[in-house]
Amino acid sequence: MNEVVKVEVQRTGRRFEAEAVFDLAAEAHTVWETVTDYGALPRFMPGISACRVIERRPLGDGEGDEHLVVEQQGEFRFLMFAQAMTVRLNIENLRLRSTEATAVSFELGLFSRRAIDVFVGRYELEALPTRRGPPRTQLRYTAQIGLRLPPPPAIGTVAVRQNLTTQLEAVAAEIARRSSSAAPTARRR
Repeated sequence: MNEVVKVEVQRTGRRFEAEAVFDLAAEAHTVWETVTDYGALPRFMPGISACRVIERRPLGDGEGDEHLVVEQQGEFRFLMFAQAMTVRLNIENLRLRSTEATAVSFELGLFSRRAIDVFVGRYELEALPTRRGPPRTQLRYTAQIGLRLPPPPAIGTVAVRQNLTTQLEAVAAEIARRSSSAAPTARRR
């Protein structure tokens, strides 16, 4: 399965809003397990070299809902430009519905704490009705990114779109890989 991921990005001054919606030939459970498998992110997510859960606790009364603090390390790439990155995220997981990550600290290479003012990324899952064929799940990703320093006029939008597209394509590929490995094999008669 090669899902086409199209990321729409709108820019207002130093703020970017991004959205991508795509349908996956996978069960919602497989999609959920992939987008919340923080320890595996360095294996399949471009730009992430390390990811660790620092804190995990139940959230409210929802079964499986949780709050996490996660630290990621990696790099932000655009064309020939690459900067080391460390981000600490507060994440709220509402099991099989949504996961929202809010950056509480963001260090980007030379720019340190001055680069990012706000980052909020959110996945929403919806199992799609199917009459025949494999289960399908719609995955919607939205992000709000606010920069402290103004990027060059056209480059900021292109950089955000390029990085999110690359990462979401990797997520879709990992979901496809997990779905195909979980698919039951047909019995021979």
